[in-house]
Amino acid sequence: CPVAGCSKAFTRAYNLRSHQRTHTNERPFLCEVCGKAFARQHDRKRHEALHSGVKAHACPGCNKKFARMDALSRHFKS
Repeated sequence: CPVAGCSKAFTRAYNLRSHQRTHTNERPFLCEVCGKAFARQHDRKRHEALHSGVKAHACPGCNKKFARMDALSRHFKS
């Protein structure tokens, strides 16, 4: 990364550009439903799935359902 004080290194140009947005706060990827902005397209797509209402990840212990796997993982830890 060419930013002074940042020692991050990347093998792919796309990953470097994505990382540089953390320094510039550029968020070019907008949610088509609510307009929330994201630095990475992957994050926008993951966010947009929340609007569908589908909760595909269920806790095997209590059967509570979550739209995202990371939310289910946090549930396990609590």
